[in-house]
Amino acid sequence: MSAWRRQIIERLPEFRTLAETAENPMALWIELLYPCEEACKRGDGDLVSRVYAAARWFFESPSDDLRTAVVCAFYEHLPRSAMLWEDLPRRMSHSEFRTIRPCLEYHSTPEQIERQERRLVEIRAEIAGGLL
Repeated sequence: MSAWRRQIIERLPEFRTLAETAENPMALWIELLYPCEEACKRGDGDLVSRVYAAARWFFESPSDDLRTAVVCAFYEHLPRSAMLWEDLPRRMSHSEFRTIRPCLEYHSTPEQIERQERRLVEIRAEIAGGLL
């Protein structure tokens, strides 16, 4: 079994069948985006956090295929989902945001990205200060 399948099964056991049957990493992330959005809508922060952790693992992988898959099928689409876009500052650090910022610009304007980055800095400060 490939390392990326094992990572998904370990981090997201509820998606074991998807991990085992996905044709490739891109297909996997295409299928994970909607359940992540639904989890966010119903307030399942644990699942959303675990999806982001899996995305982070793919993005940090030395494999171009894994990085491309998570960028094109997950990160690029975050601005298209009002729920995920609103929730994003709770799921990643400012450093992570700056790293994936070019990916986010595909489906958003520079102004939207700037606003989101300011929000992220404010929310991360509140989290660090124990206010959230």
